[in-house]
Amino acid sequence: MGENNVVRRSARARAAAVFMTAALLFGVSVGFGSGTAMADPTPSPKPPPSTNGSWWVQPAPKPGAAAGARQYFILEGRPGTTLRDGLAVSNYTDHPITYYVYGADGYNAPRDGQFALRDHGYPMTGVGAWVRTAFPTITVPAHTSTVVPISIAIPPDASPGDHVGGVSGMDTAVESVQQQGNVQVGIKRVVAARLYVHVDGPAVGGLTVTDLKVAGSAPFPAYVSDSDGTVTATVTNSGNLLESPKAHLHATGIFGTLIDRTVQLPQILPGQSIDFSQVWKNMPPFEIGTLHLDVTDGTAAPPVTSTAAVSVTLIPWLSLLLVAVVVLAVLAVLVFWRRRNGPLPARPRREPSKVAAP
Repeated sequence: MGENNVVRRSARARAAAVFMTAALLFGVSVGFGSGTAMADPTPSPKPPPSTNGSWWVQPAPKPGAAAGARQYFILEGRPGTTLRDGLAVSNYTDHPITYYVYGADGYNAPRDGQFALRDHGYPMTGVGAWVRTAFPTITVPAHTSTVVPISIAIPPDASPGDHVGGVSGMDTAVESVQQQGNVQVGIKRVVAARLYVHVDGPAVGGLTVTDLKVAGSAPFPAYVSDSDGTVTATVTNSGNLLESPKAHLHATGIFGTLIDRTVQLPQILPGQSIDFSQVWKNMPPFEIGTLHLDVTDGTAAPPVTSTAAVSVTLIPWLSLLLVAVVVLAVLAVLVFWRRRNGPLPARPRREPSKVAAP
């Protein structure tokens, strides 16, 4: 999967890569509603290197354009309008394949923040619910391609801004079965072309950084061994446009700069949040300072920025406790040795008593 390009204020500037994922469906049979349709096929050449080698989906080429010229849908419209396009489904195998074609909502995966699509059967509440296909299933003969007409019905009350999802094709055949406990899980292959729909209206960019924390303890013993810490935060796209921000992590203390690092974050969908996490290598054992996290999308006009800060107090308590114990032990030994080996104290001399004369 290619690197995501930034999707900005103009729909014509939007770019992204084709997304492929595997769908896990319980059982080995799925009901698809109406019957299977057989569309007019065209000869399909050998699969391009970017495909999975057996079949692929992508936006249908525009009139006069070469096949494969579009790798994603980039559409724009007003609330209440319907946009029309087509999904090209290519079968490179030696046997016919039946696919289920459907729209899916996009989201940022909790684990790493990367773009993902909702599985088939998941209730679609976003752009995935706007997608309508000419027929729900399609059979594509071997070594051919066909185009499934699709429409995107933008609701009259659709919020302005960027809405991201995909148009997915899922092989109706179970590719393999895995046993997970007492449940058999059927693996079905899903390939999707990303769908970017920009709804006209006020465009607002926004980023918010919350829950900035530093975790880690001083090494033991201090200044002898190394210790690593972790910086975590939550980055939220609080606007209605896609954001592709960079995070600048920097901290200063009484001994100067502690950390200074810039990383590229995944593209964040409107209303979605990702977990930011960075390892702080060789965290100093003793330091007092402030750590800042600046998240900026410099591709926006004007740039969108959010900043959070947290105090950093690093004290090697365990090492200090060990030093205190050692010092007290040494003092105790010295006192004991002095008392045992020092000169005996002199006894006071008793004066003879005098008797008064009568």
